[in-house]
Amino acid sequence: MVTIVEYLQELSYPAKFFIGLGINLFVGMRRFNRRGPGGLQHYSNYFVGLITTLFEGALRILAIGLMIWGLLGWIFL
Repeated sequence: MVTIVEYLQELSYPAKFFIGLGINLFVGMRRFNRRGPGGLQHYSNYFVGLITTLFEGALRILAIGLMIWGLLGWIFL
C-alpha cells in the first residue's frame, strides 16, 4: 500500500510544482467566489466558517510547500 508521502516522492519536480499551483488556485477561487458585495466572505454559521478557514489554510500551506519543493528540485537537480 503506497502512502501519500511515497507517492509524492515518486512524482517529478515539475509535477509537484504544478499540483501545488493547482491546489493554490483552487483554494483562491473558492475564497473569491464566497465574497459578497462588501468584499467579506459569507458563511452560513460561525463553525462552518471556522472549519472552512482552517481547512483552506492547511491546504494553502501544503500547496506552498509542494510548490517550493518542486521549484527547488526543478532548479537545483
